[in-house]
Amino acid sequence: MTSKFIFLTGGAKRIGKTTCKHFHDEGFNIIFHYNTSDKEANEIKESLNSIRKDSCFVIQADFNDKSSIERLAEGVAEITDELAVLINNASSFYPTPIEQASQNEWDDLMATNATTPLFLTQALLPFLKKAKGCVINISDTLAPSGIKNFSLYSGAKSALEGITKSLAKELAPDIRVNAISPGAILWPEDEDLTEEQQKERLSKVPLGRIGSPEDISSVAVFLTDAKYITGQVIKVDGGRSVI
Repeated sequence: MTSKFIFLTGGAKRIGKTTCKHFHDEGFNIIFHYNTSDKEANEIKESLNSIRKDSCFVIQADFNDKSSIERLAEGVAEITDELAVLINNASSFYPTPIEQASQNEWDDLMATNATTPLFLTQALLPFLKKAKGCVINISDTLAPSGIKNFSLYSGAKSALEGITKSLAKELAPDIRVNAISPGAILWPEDEDLTEEQQKERLSKVPLGRIGSPEDISSVAVFLTDAKYITGQVIKVDGGRSVI
């Protein structure tokens, strides 16, 4: 078993939750961030600590608060002085038709999807350097080619992919930086899709089915050991991006 630490943003639900559990199963100690999901975060913390004592810690922060990154770094420093893995998973996602799109929506989508990953990586560099760790950013398979009515979100995720490739060059050889680009992994929580709507979306996926959070977490675990991979955006989308 390893005593290495991973820090993950947005760890209380969905892909983040599964990723925390997967890395914990691999023997990592977990520190994860949440914003409003206090109940879910503490349930995960209690569950993982019941398996292995003092192996999971949680830190609350709202990324629209400019002091959040400093607070997160301070929180991590109270727990450990090195990080083997940083996963920038937290994300805001909602439609912004251009005729109604606002500056506040742009600021919010950029904050969670691009600004925070960039400056959180900066703040945690000493921890990553000490462990010769890696950074994994979570993007979106469709964002670089554009998503109708999601131009602000697509712009933010596209920025994240550019940041990933630039930091991979800048932080080499000590720190590797990659991104995972999910396709249809879980249906959006705020959409009540009919069976026909689901079938229509999956018709564009060559594998013909929705993915699972484990499809993402397994690639994240792989990237922590893939010592000769950096600057890559790995699409985990059932082939959606090749259509």
